[in-house]
Amino acid sequence: MSLEKKTLMGNKITVAQAAALLGVSNRRVVAMIGAGILEAEKFGEKVWQVNAESVKKRQEKMKDKKNED
Repeated sequence: MSLEKKTLMGNKITVAQAAALLGVSNRRVVAMIGAGILEAEKFGEKVWQVNAESVKKRQEKMKDKKNED
């Protein structure tokens, strides 16, 4: 089973996992959370758990946009 499938099987993933799946930096993932592009919960001051389904939806949107070019 691929890393992507293993990662997206759970409901929550780390910022680093989301970044790897989306091909962006951790900082960009946090910015996407702040902009409402990705859904996440914050634990403490710095720890985010990102909703895996929102990452999957973003991947699909990025793929669709790439196919338009």
